[in-house]
Amino acid sequence: MAEAKDIDDSLDFLRYFEKYTENPDLGTLIQEKLSADKKSLELNGFKLKVEDFNAISGFTPIKNLKHLSLDQTGLNSAGLQPLSASDSFTNLKTLSLANNNLDDEAIFFLTKCSSLTQIDSLNLSSNELGSLGAKVLSLAAGLPSLKRLDLSYNRIEGLGLKSLVDSALFRQCTELNLRDTGIGDEGLKFMAKAPPLESLITLNLSDNGLTEIGMEALCHSAVFPNLETLILTNNHVGDEGVYAMSESPLFSNLTKLVMHNNGLTTDSAISLSKSKTITKFHTLDLNNNDLRAEGAQALADSTNMRALENLDLGENKLGPEGTAALANSKNCSSLKFLRLNNNNISDKGAQALASSTTLLKLETLSIENENWIHAAGAKAISESKNLSSLKKLVLALNAIGDEGAMCLANSQNLSGLQFLNVAGNKLTPRGDDALQKSTALTGMKVLEIV
Repeated sequence: MAEAKDIDDSLDFLRYFEKYTENPDLGTLIQEKLSADKKSLELNGFKLKVEDFNAISGFTPIKNLKHLSLDQTGLNSAGLQPLSASDSFTNLKTLSLANNNLDDEAIFFLTKCSSLTQIDSLNLSSNELGSLGAKVLSLAAGLPSLKRLDLSYNRIEGLGLKSLVDSALFRQCTELNLRDTGIGDEGLKFMAKAPPLESLITLNLSDNGLTEIGMEALCHSAVFPNLETLILTNNHVGDEGVYAMSESPLFSNLTKLVMHNNGLTTDSAISLSKSKTITKFHTLDLNNNDLRAEGAQALADSTNMRALENLDLGENKLGPEGTAALANSKNCSSLKFLRLNNNNISDKGAQALASSTTLLKLETLSIENENWIHAAGAKAISESKNLSSLKKLVLALNAIGDEGAMCLANSQNLSGLQFLNVAGNKLTPRGDDALQKSTALTGMKVLEIV
C-alpha cells in the first residue's frame, strides 16, 4: 500500500530550474528525447533560440518523425519560419506548438509549409493568434489531412471563427477545441450559418461567454449532425439554452455533455430528462449549477439516462433526498463513475448510496467536501455489499474521524479498492495507522490521508 506524501514544492522548483536554465547541447538533447524508434520527439519546456529551431529542421534523425511537440519552448514566428521551410516533416502526423509566442505572422509561415500534408492533429493552444491568424489558417492548402485542431486560449473571436467554419479546412475535422477564444454568441451565429461540418464529433466551446441567444441560433441549424461530445463549461447558457438543446435534432447523436457552471436550475434537468432527441447519454457533467433534489429526481426518473456511465452532479445542492433519488433509480444502473462533491448529502445520503441495489457497476465514487459525512456514513459504505465493485473512493474533507477510518480499514467488501482519499477528516494517528496497516484493503495502491 502506497501512502501519498507531501512534496517539497520549492525544492522541486529549484531542481527543475537547475536542470533547464542551461540547456544541454542541442544535438545531445534531441538524442535524449528522441524515442527509441525515432518516431516521437518532445522538447516541451526547454528554452530554445531561433538558431535551435533552424538546426532542428535539418537534423537527419527527425525525417522519420510522426509526433513532434515543442510546447513552451519560446517558439515565435522567427523560429517557426525555418521549421516551416524544412522538408524533414513529410511523415509527421501530430504537431503540438502550445504555450508559445505564435502570432498571426507565424500562422502565415505554418500554412506555407509544404511538408505537413500528413498532419492529422495540430495543437496551437495558448498562443497569440487573432482573427487575422484564423483567416490565414482557413486558407491553408497544406493541411488536407487535419482532423484534430486545438485553438484554445487564443483571441479568435467571432470573425475569426466565421473564416474557419466557412473554409474547407474543417470538412474532415473530427475534433475542434475553441475554449476561451472570445467567439461569443456572434461566433455561434456564424457557425449556425456555416456549411455542414459532418465529420465533427467533439466540440469544446467552454469559457466563451455564450448565452441562450447563441445556443438558440445554433440549435435551429444543421451544422454538425454527427456531434457526440459537446463541452460548454463556464458559459451562461441557462435553462432557456438547455431547453433549446433538448428540443433540437442537431444533438440527436450526443453522448457526452459537459456544462459546468452555466446557471442551470431544476428546469434544465427536467428539459434533459424529457428530451426526445438527446437520448444516448454516456457522460453527463452538470457540476456547479443549481439542480437541487428535484433536478436529481427528474434525471433519475428519465429513461434517457439508461446508458449513462459517468455522472457529475457536484455542487448542486442535492442533499440526501437528491442522492437517494439517484441511488434508487433503475435508470442509473449502468453508472461506473459518480461524483457528488459538495452537496450536503450527510450520512443519510451515504447510507442511501450504500444500500443501493442499482449502482452495482460503480467503480468511482467521489463524495468529498462539505457533504458532512460522519462515521455512520463511512460505516454504511464499508459494510455495503452493493458497492463491492468500487476501485476509487474519495471521502476527503468530511468528518468520518477515527471511527469511520477504522470501519473502512476493516472492510471485507472494499477489498477491490485501489485508491482511497480520506484527507481532511480529522484523523489521529490511530485512524492513520488503521488504514496504513489494513489487511482487508488488499488491492490498495494509493492512500491519501493528509
